[in-house]
Formats: sequence, C-alpha cells, structure tokens
Amino acid sequence: MRRLFLLAFIWGWSFLFIKVILEDAPPTFLAWGRIALGLAVLAVALLRSGESLPERRYWGHLLVLGLTMSVLPFMLIGWGEEHISSALASVLNACTPLFAAGFAAGLLGERLRPPQLVGIAIGFLGVAVVAGVGGGDLAGSSLLGSAAVVLAGAGYGFGFGQLLAGTLLLAPVAAVDLATGRVDLGPAAALCLVLLGALGTGYAYLLNYRTLQESGATVASLVTYLVPLVAVAAGILVLGEPFSIRLVIGGLIVVLGVALVQGRLFGQRQPTPQPVPESAVCD
Repeated sequence: MRRLFLLAFIWGWSFLFIKVILEDAPPTFLAWGRIALGLAVLAVALLRSGESLPERRYWGHLLVLGLTMSVLPFMLIGWGEEHISSALASVLNACTPLFAAGFAAGLLGERLRPPQLVGIAIGFLGVAVVAGVGGGDLAGSSLLGSAAVVLAGAGYGFGFGQLLAGTLLLAPVAAVDLATGRVDLGPAAALCLVLLGALGTGYAYLLNYRTLQESGATVASLVTYLVPLVAVAAGILVLGEPFSIRLVIGGLIVVLGVALVQGRLFGQRQPTPQPVPESAVCD
C-alpha cells in the first residue's frame, strides 16, 4: 500500500511539472523529453534484470501502442495544460477508467453490467461539470483544453504503450523544436523535465508494474482516486491556481462514476489478481 501512495504522489506532482515546463518548451518537446528520460530509467532496469527486448515481430504493434499510450496522450495533456490549470487537468485525467471500460466492451466484447453503464454516464457528467460546461467559475479554463486532456485519457484507456516507440516517433519533432529555438529550458523547467521523465514516467512505470504483479489490478486501480487529490493540492498551494467548488463537485461525480465502473459499489465481484505482462502499465 505504501507503494500505491508513492505512485499517487509522483503522478500527482507530474501535472505541476508539466505546467512549469510549458513555460519554456512546447508540448511536443515536453512529450519527447519525458518519454526519452523514462526510457533511460527503464533501460537501466532492463539491463539489471537481464531481460531482453521484445522480438522484432512485435515492433509494429509497439509503435501503434507507443503512439496511443505515450505520444498522443502526453502531447494532448501538454497542450491542454497550456489552456487549463494543472488541478483541472488532473481531475479530467481521472476519467481514464471510463474509456478503458468502453474499449473493453467495444473491442474485447466484455459485457458491461447496468451499474457500469450508469457509472460511465455519471463519470462523463462529472467531466462536463468539472470542465465548466454551463458555467464560467473556473478562471482561465478552456473547453478545448479540457477536451484535449479527456482525449488523452482515451489514449491511456486504449492500450499500454512502449516508451521506446514513443521516443522514436517524437524524435524528429523534438529536433525541429530545438532547431527552431522553441525550447529554452530554465533551471526550474529543466529540473521539472528530469523529474517528470525519470520519476513520473520511468520509475512510476516500474512502481505500477510491481503493484500490479503483487496486488493485482483492483488494488493498483486505487491510484485513480489518489492522484487528483495530490495534483489539486500541488496546483493550488504551489502554483496559486484558482480553487472552485465546481472542481470539487465535478471531481466527486467522476470518482462516483469510476467506482461504479470498477465495481466498487453494490458488491460486484472482482476477479482474482493475476500476474500481468510487463507492458501492462499505466502512466
């Protein structure tokens, strides 16, 4: 359980790190930097464990997964945080399990029970509330920015990507960013990028994998409820972001929807935890 809280703490601060980095670099370079640094951490872990890279026949699949899990979500979250607060982004990102349930039903043929269907509807209602639909009490927010972060959650729910594929896919774009002078990292932004990549992407990958292995997906999924708490507190206390009751109400509605989808209410039986493949992690 301590590992779970550590993971929530790391991922919760990631939204603040992103906000700081965006002051000195575009979302494309931010995404490449965090993926490349995370890859470096995983490469060290891979060497220490003596494990080998996936067989070449899987590389095409890994490119697709890297695009959906790493490249697009990281870029969308970065772009979204240019238009909304880090606190709001963290709450919206909590809707990832809603997309995961939808993809599991549509692509894998899993049957959703009525409480889960209700949970998906409630969850997206919460997203609408927290995004400010029908109101303007969240200063500096943007519906397009909110939509970008929600779409990033869809990418997470679709599949678990590979950092190597993401690094290769974004390398040309990052090179253009550097060549055109769009990147000018100050000390604070550089430190945040290192922490975001090495801790928030690389080390957190390993933490989440170990949690899944030892405790199963049910326990590991609890991080969904903890990350927004850390991120909202960090955004408000450190960055001075505006606090809104809409953020609290919408966040609670999202949590209720996710709890229904994950079967935490009404005594729905959960599957027995099983070992998971190394690629099955969440960021």
